[in-house]
Amino acid sequence: MQKSSNNNEHQAERFSFSGHETFPLRVAWLPKAVSAVSQGKDPFTNPRDGMRLLGLGKNMVMALECWSEYFGVIFRQDGCWQVTEFGESIFGTYGADPFLEDQRTIWLLHWRASTNTSRPFFAWHWLINMCHEPEFTFSEALKAFQAETDTYPRSLSETTLRQHLDVFLRTYVASESVAGRLPEDLLDSPLSSLGFIRKFGERRGDRGRDPLYSIDVQKKNSIPNELFRYCLHDWWNSFAGDDQTVLFSSIAFGRCSPGRVFRMPEAEVRDRLVLLAQNRPKEFTVLEGANQRVIQRLQPLSSLKLLLSEAYKRDA
Repeated sequence: MQKSSNNNEHQAERFSFSGHETFPLRVAWLPKAVSAVSQGKDPFTNPRDGMRLLGLGKNMVMALECWSEYFGVIFRQDGCWQVTEFGESIFGTYGADPFLEDQRTIWLLHWRASTNTSRPFFAWHWLINMCHEPEFTFSEALKAFQAETDTYPRSLSETTLRQHLDVFLRTYVASESVAGRLPEDLLDSPLSSLGFIRKFGERRGDRGRDPLYSIDVQKKNSIPNELFRYCLHDWWNSFAGDDQTVLFSSIAFGRCSPGRVFRMPEAEVRDRLVLLAQNRPKEFTVLEGANQRVIQRLQPLSSLKLLLSEAYKRDA
């Protein structure tokens, strides 16, 4: 009976709200983690070793372990840390962007966080799959967080939910300069450079002023078509499986789809798919029906390493 209870509890708690130690990702962190692990070092099993190897405080080491796994650059197998293919391709010695300086990498991190299906952080699920409006307030987001955890066997405190929401917002929203803050506190998350979420005012709520945020729903010219291609294949492998055809609407608006994750306008998704079918006729084709548009994948790709490297070449 006890075993069954644990299984039900695990199933009920579909999302995570902690593990980041209230620290958003910092620019140098993922390259540091990949470099240490690729050299055979273990910076995470013993946080004190991590403090020495990474030059970070204990809580930051724990946060880096969380983010490194969440963004999929390292994983633990048979008690040992290893660098993933993605981590090596991007942050390895001969990686495409070893110091996290390329905006394409930052979009990829957004993509990986938003499509993480292994006990993902609720904040990304809420923004990507639940929040359909281009604007939201802090209290609206917090209310959604509370509604999700009300179904959990173990309740989470409002403080935990607020901290998780705050970390998520600090991941995407550039910090405001405040006198007296330590320099370390002013290091923004790399994802804040995307401008994907912006704070642009306040609303008056029951508890006073309620911060108001907007999501960028305009064209994403900074996402190359080859990066869109990579994400399309990645989504297809994870969410469409062996299906040879999917509806256009699934790619534009479906769960964790490229159009949804990047908040691309419908017309932009359509234009990118048409161009992709023209440039890669052996991979995709666009079929126009009487009432719907269908996308057919002619060449399934299970390994995306080559596509990832091509995403860093100059876009055609």
